[in-house]
Amino acid sequence: MHLFAEKIIKHYKIILVISLMLFIVSAFGASRLNISSDMEEMLPSDSQTVQSNREFDQYFDSQETGIVVVKGPSKESKDFLADLETELINRDVQAQVLYQFDLSEVEDFALLYLDREDFEAMEEAIESQDIESISGIMTSIKEGVESQEDLVTYITNEDEDAFIMMIRPSIDRSDFLEGREIFYDDVIGSIESLLSQDRYELLEAGLTGGAFIQDIEADRIAFDGFFETIIITILLIIIIIVISFRRTLLLTSVMYPLILGMLLAAAIAYVLYGSINMFSMSFALLLIGLGIDFAIHLISRYLEERDKGKAVDEAVSISFQKTGVSIITGALTTSAAFLAFVLAKFKAFEQMGIISSIGIIALCMTMIIIIPALIMGIDFKRKEKTTKKKVNFTFLNTIGDVIEKKPLVFIGMILLMIPILFVNVKNTEIVGDMNEIYPDNIESKQWEKVLIEEFNYSPNTLTFMVDDKETLITTLEAFEEREDIEEVLSIYEYLPTDQDYKLEVIGQLQSFLQSIGYSDIEELEVERITMDDLPENLKANYIGREGKLLVEAIPSVNLYDEEKYAIIEKAILEVSGNTPVSMAAIMNEVVTLVKQDVFMISTICLLIIAGFLLLVFKSLKDMLICVTPVMLTLYITLGLLPVLNKEINVFSILGFPLLIGIGIDSSIHLLHRLKSEETGRIGYVLMTTGKAIILTGITTLIGFGSLTFINHPGMANLGFTVALGLIICLLITLTFIPAVFVTLHSKKK
Repeated sequence: MHLFAEKIIKHYKIILVISLMLFIVSAFGASRLNISSDMEEMLPSDSQTVQSNREFDQYFDSQETGIVVVKGPSKESKDFLADLETELINRDVQAQVLYQFDLSEVEDFALLYLDREDFEAMEEAIESQDIESISGIMTSIKEGVESQEDLVTYITNEDEDAFIMMIRPSIDRSDFLEGREIFYDDVIGSIESLLSQDRYELLEAGLTGGAFIQDIEADRIAFDGFFETIIITILLIIIIIVISFRRTLLLTSVMYPLILGMLLAAAIAYVLYGSINMFSMSFALLLIGLGIDFAIHLISRYLEERDKGKAVDEAVSISFQKTGVSIITGALTTSAAFLAFVLAKFKAFEQMGIISSIGIIALCMTMIIIIPALIMGIDFKRKEKTTKKKVNFTFLNTIGDVIEKKPLVFIGMILLMIPILFVNVKNTEIVGDMNEIYPDNIESKQWEKVLIEEFNYSPNTLTFMVDDKETLITTLEAFEEREDIEEVLSIYEYLPTDQDYKLEVIGQLQSFLQSIGYSDIEELEVERITMDDLPENLKANYIGREGKLLVEAIPSVNLYDEEKYAIIEKAILEVSGNTPVSMAAIMNEVVTLVKQDVFMISTICLLIIAGFLLLVFKSLKDMLICVTPVMLTLYITLGLLPVLNKEINVFSILGFPLLIGIGIDSSIHLLHRLKSEETGRIGYVLMTTGKAIILTGITTLIGFGSLTFINHPGMANLGFTVALGLIICLLITLTFIPAVFVTLHSKKK
């Protein structure tokens, strides 16, 4: 380390020039990195949902449905829907559109669409040979068949003041995300364009469609909030560090190697993957936190040595040698731990682990090489020691003195939390309900409420296919009596009901009319209507290639309840031979995989960290001193979340691997300083290294704490979980480690 430090001090100008060139190259690569939220890409290749989706795509152009809801006067609403269809065609939106059912296209079968009550009245009149009633019925039938306007029916509510248009987009699965975004923007743009016209001023309209549409809106809110959070985090970090150390130029220059490290990690991610998923994106805040951690420890030790009267180059050399070891150890340990993510079945975790692991090493290298070079460039001519008064955190000295006197009291107080929180930890559950994760005020959720209220229809459906008409009928019969299925939608519902009965009554009417010499019975000539006779827009929505039929099951239970979903999925598989597809099915499998993977990964992370530290410290006691605070942090955080009325969801559960990475780094820094401190005073160590740990904790806390205010419950819960864990981690690290160290090493010292 001494020779390495001397090289940096001697060639700092060359290092800065090379870093600038690397900055430009990395910025170019990072600028080409995309963010992907395609959940299907994150599922394993052997996933049943993925296989079902691929098979479904062979026969149908779309798995998803966007639903336009229109509220207002009947005539204007009908005109609006017709104009909207035209607008979508003009925008070249590739989709099947369904908002009306034109019986004129099945004019030969119009008689069969009369209500059963009409046929019952007809049958009663025939039995009683009521000529007058039969004549009236015949007149009604003739008028109904000849009325083309009455033959056009819309998908509307009973009051005809709310209408819907079903849009099944044809999206290329190889570029699903971009296609989905274009579809959404085109539909919303078309709606807004029409609503701006004076003739539609009395109408309201919007787009919904369950997880398919909600996911787009939630992602946009999350992305906007996330990037705003990063900017706010960096600004607040600069302010806090400058206030604490009172060296504006020196401390703000930390941003250069931090941004370089982030760009380098992003450029490597682009080379490896081309795009990153939402889960990997959340780890950007971890990289910022650890990068600032490395910087603060280096600069804190440098300023400490300068205050002792050391020259710039000597202070740089000492800080590099003394602090650099713990920084490298922490970086290698955390990097190795995150490689455990490659064992996850959820592919998003695999990518997240690799990118985080590489990113940590990249940040470590930029910080320990460029920061000393920057210090040399900024402070080389500052021969005097620093004189500006800094924030000294003297309270830490007092805490250190108390710990030295009564270490067992601190250890006992912390360990007492184990039995106190045991019940909460034991009963921990992960909430997978996507309805609780998406923001409540997004437009699609508001229109979903209208859809349910006016039509008693939920867009959160399970789509699957059946092979033929016979299987479809069997499926409908099987689901008719199920309490967990509210309704089943298929092309079958567009066929007239009770065809056998109606045809039988028509036959009776024909025979009776002929018996009384009535010859004008041509309008009664009708045959059974089949699916092939239905209008093309209906067949395009429900009939796929090779005669496959699309079915939508609307559950009466929460679709994201793991047990209830599994029961419905099994029932669909048994009766149709296929499992559900669409976003709802994907999200359910994502939730299941996340639950399975996170605890396994966290355990492996801790085992890797323990093994790595055992090799570094060559001491079981020192390894346990570092790892135990992290385990206690996870345990206490789990226990306190229910007390604070906070749930753990598929986003916030990611906070626990994050806490492992952040917590172990702080533990290594503090233990390394305790072992190397010549004075042996706990108070002095806490005032120096402890101060740096607090500052790094606060800066990371700001980053994740800012997520709490994002209008996205999933991300907000992640921010709260990590923020709470960081506070607990700081308290435990700064008290438990010194207390255990004093207890185990005092006699030896």
